[in-house]
Amino acid sequence: MKIRIIILLITSACLTASAQQQYWQQQVDYTIDVSLNDKDHSLDGFVKMQYSNHSPDTLTFIWIHCWPNAYKNDRTAFSEQLLGNGRTDFYFSGKEEKGYLNHLDFRVDGIVAKTEDHPEYIDIVRIMLPHPLLPGGQITITTPFHVKLPHNFSRGGYTALPDGNTYQITQWYPKPAVYDRKGWHPIPYLDQGEFYSEYGNFDVRITVPQSFTVAATGELQNAPGLQESPPASIVTPLPVPAKKTHRPAPQYHHPIKKTIPVPAANRVSGIPARQAPQPQEQTKTLQYRQTRIHDFAWFADKHFHVDHDTLQLPSGRIIDIYGFYKPSSANIWKNSTRYIKDALSFRSALIGEYPFNVVTAAEINMGSPGGMEYPTITGITHCSTGRELDMTIEHEVGHNWFYAILGTNERRYPWMDEGINTYYDDRYETLKYKSSPTGLVIVPPGSSNKPDHANNDWLLLKMPSNQEELYVNTLAKEGRDQPISTSSEDFTATNYDLIAYTKTGLWMRRLQDSLGTPLFDSCMQHYFFDWQFRHPYPEDFRAEIEGTSHRQLPTLFSLLDKKGPVTPFRTHRPLKPTFLFSARNTDNFDYINLAPAIGFNKYDRFMVGALIHNYNLPPDPFQFIIAPLYATGSHQLNGIGRLSYSWFPSGAGHTAGSIAGSAVQKVELGLSGGRFSTLSGTDSNGNKLFGGFYKVVPSARLTFRNASPRSTQKDWVEWKTYLIGEKALDKYVLKTSDSSYYPTAGKYAFRYLNQLTLNIQDERVLYPYRALLQFQQAASFYRVNFTGNYFFNYEDGGGMDLRVFAAKFGYLGSRNANQDLTPFMPKLTAVRGSEDYTYSNYFFGRNEFDGFASQQVMMRDGDLKLRTDLFQGLQGRSDNWVASLNLETTLPPSILPGVIPLKIFLDAGTYAEAWQNNPPTSHFLYVGGLELSLFHDILRFYAPLIYSSDFRNQLKTVTEQNTFWKRLSFSIDIQNITFHRIFGNIPL
Repeated sequence: MKIRIIILLITSACLTASAQQQYWQQQVDYTIDVSLNDKDHSLDGFVKMQYSNHSPDTLTFIWIHCWPNAYKNDRTAFSEQLLGNGRTDFYFSGKEEKGYLNHLDFRVDGIVAKTEDHPEYIDIVRIMLPHPLLPGGQITITTPFHVKLPHNFSRGGYTALPDGNTYQITQWYPKPAVYDRKGWHPIPYLDQGEFYSEYGNFDVRITVPQSFTVAATGELQNAPGLQESPPASIVTPLPVPAKKTHRPAPQYHHPIKKTIPVPAANRVSGIPARQAPQPQEQTKTLQYRQTRIHDFAWFADKHFHVDHDTLQLPSGRIIDIYGFYKPSSANIWKNSTRYIKDALSFRSALIGEYPFNVVTAAEINMGSPGGMEYPTITGITHCSTGRELDMTIEHEVGHNWFYAILGTNERRYPWMDEGINTYYDDRYETLKYKSSPTGLVIVPPGSSNKPDHANNDWLLLKMPSNQEELYVNTLAKEGRDQPISTSSEDFTATNYDLIAYTKTGLWMRRLQDSLGTPLFDSCMQHYFFDWQFRHPYPEDFRAEIEGTSHRQLPTLFSLLDKKGPVTPFRTHRPLKPTFLFSARNTDNFDYINLAPAIGFNKYDRFMVGALIHNYNLPPDPFQFIIAPLYATGSHQLNGIGRLSYSWFPSGAGHTAGSIAGSAVQKVELGLSGGRFSTLSGTDSNGNKLFGGFYKVVPSARLTFRNASPRSTQKDWVEWKTYLIGEKALDKYVLKTSDSSYYPTAGKYAFRYLNQLTLNIQDERVLYPYRALLQFQQAASFYRVNFTGNYFFNYEDGGGMDLRVFAAKFGYLGSRNANQDLTPFMPKLTAVRGSEDYTYSNYFFGRNEFDGFASQQVMMRDGDLKLRTDLFQGLQGRSDNWVASLNLETTLPPSILPGVIPLKIFLDAGTYAEAWQNNPPTSHFLYVGGLELSLFHDILRFYAPLIYSSDFRNQLKTVTEQNTFWKRLSFSIDIQNITFHRIFGNIPL
């Protein structure tokens, strides 16, 4: 055994040494001159790139990234990805808000180079070299360039503010794609998915109007006094866990912080901070240099306030630290340089010393919340608390290690950048903002930060210490997760955050636990030391970990390519009751949640009871919800309930290549039921009588899996059988004392309805649609229903919903004249509560024919939003076929502010009887008017204003009903409440 181990270690060491000897990478050195035009939001520049071919290959062309062209039109990879992630702002942006890169004239060693467009992406071109570039050779590539900056949709561009424009200049110059041992990597600009570029040295001269302050990558060369450091004094550093590695734990010396004015070369003397620039404003040129980096970014703003501090590293090097922020954020950013120092101290101690001489954090406007890292500088959007800013700075400054120094291919392997970085975020937060056993945040003495939810301790006690881990496990349980090794563009928007960041952090923690913290830290330090300023791949990372630790970890590293939780789920967990809910320790307990419940309808009156369920995260295969309710009006026990059992063939524990797993996302068997009163009366003795229903509904649904996880398609097929008992008030009897008729108590009558539903749906943000085909069969009839919806987006928000409906009704066997099938027949006008034959909608007055309760309807069938209770012949009811077209549109913001949810509707339809001889109505009926939608379309009011002459003429005969308020109707769609509808795109 010992001999085998020695051989294994020697082999591993030889392979690592061989890989290091064979390693090579290209180098690109940049000299750039660029000027900012504040009037038309543009850049004019000239770039000289010295390209060194260190590969063993002869190059005949070079791919060049021209990423500003990602903003050129709505057909770029960037635009398509934004739509896929639910954003339409760029797609509908105007020409003045888009951007591009042009005026390119590539020359190689002074010779004009031919260019070819990329076959798929307009933001990539290929320059054909006039002569082959041999191994070890070097060429100089030059070109002028002009950039029309876009509005800041994603990381970079301009933001027009009332007090002046602000600029975020990122991914702004043409630069070669990476050529490494795996070939060329020409990649389009994406919002989800970051970058991969060659290392080199940068010399950049930036010309801006005199009133702008600039924060940029690298060291400013022409600002007298900027690099001067105040005297140092020892300050207690951020504590770092003790460790035993080959590198001793350093101590840090923090010079006293000072706030300095903007350097002379970076400001204009005598001009007030908010004074508008003059038409012929003078300019200034700032020069920045930085070696061994692969990107360059800069931010320009007229109102930056600058804090400066320094940090002395154990090696004796002094690091200049800058915080650029708006005066309005001074209270939040006042400790920004301290946060930067804490981040540098923490990362330098655990991983390796920060190699650059400057680090900057700048408050900027960006197309998304959070921050974005670049070598030596990070841009951070508005933060509301000091702790939020601290953690954002720590994460973004931390990217100097896992992005700037370890230059992984972030587009292909985002986990090597974002995920490993998140792991260190978690260690930093645990160390600096320690948690008590109860999970409450303990604020370090003297800190200005306050714990989140300070006044909601009861809520914190119910939440897990790591909520995102709960979301990760939920995705895994439902089979909606993806492997950690997935590329950026292939992740769903949710998984990009929860898998690439969070799950990788959890995997890194498991790696730490497997090795032990001291050995783990030693491995990471070796990885940093061996691969700094290089392009490591996953196999390089694994070789470093296994080579340094002298351990083989195939099982652990195989998890990178698998779905499922990092830690396997426990199959048997003890039941534990809890009030309302609990998400804490869900890996140890199966919670039974208890909560009060109330209900109301006109017959049962107020109902009180309990809500009992086990809807937890992650979800159990078996789920139940029961709500028994005591009715104070009918004095009976009512309620609803549902049991279900779900399988996820493509989820955790299932083989992805299985037949079921390849076609079906979810299989669900269900059993639901309910009981309520639907009418009431008084018998001849003055006793209250109640009619009502009960139903039991077994069901089965198959939800199909999409070919791509990023697809927004939702297709399913469902079978339901409604087993319904209905009790009406029985035949009426005459009471001789008052000559009035009174009902008698009825008995339950049983019926059934089978229903098969096919649903095809795409919830894409642009032009979503849905097609639903439904087959229904009862003892004496059948119905076939088709409903199609298509939504047309408007550029300024909102849109028009087009609905098409058609139904076919028929009899099974001979028609029974004694059986009233009217409630089951399709119709054109609004459906009443008495016609809800599956009892699927909530009505608080299901059988009312006067008063406010009688004005409630449900949107089904033809959906003409007009009640015709008094005119049965005008309802467009048919025992043959019905068809309708419904339009609903929002109003332009220029007419009505978007905060007022008022819409216009127009409904039109026809039916079979309208085409017979002597039809009861015109061929076509229509209704139009206004709709007020509240609470995410859960409560809607309809005001018909125009309608067919058939309706108009009949309404004239009942003046007491023909008023604006009497014509109003409303719907309550409780059955449509979903978390997605209310909360939007939460991580679930």
